Amino acid sequence: MILKIDNKDYSHLVPRRGYQVAYKKVLGGNSCYTLDGTYHEDVLAYKAVVTIELMPMSPEELSELVTSVENCDQATYHDTKTDADVTKKVIVTLSPAKLVMNAADKRIWSDSESGGMTLTIEER
Repeated sequence: MILKIDNKDYSHLVPRRGYQVAYKKVLGGNSCYTLDGTYHEDVLAYKAVVTIELMPMSPEELSELVTSVENCDQATYHDTKTDADVTKKVIVTLSPAKLVMNAADKRIWSDSESGGMTLTIEER
């Protein structure tokens, strides 16, 4: 699976099971109920919402990822609707990180011992 944030490749942090892509409706001002009680949606667009549970990472990888997320303008991911890799303007958020392993010479950051931090990409 491909994952790039501002052309920086983070595919190595995506687990084998990949990620999920959902679509959110953007409704216009003309959505309304008619007299017979029927609701009519004024759908302007469908925007992708990509959710990725990342692999555990080192402090250096986490630092690089957090910097990319803070400065993110666009991302490249595999769009399930078009079955192609797309680059779109996005808003990216990252769940909090926890130090799950702190051995003498190794630190690992993740969300928990059994799962990774969650990266959410929302198309603008």
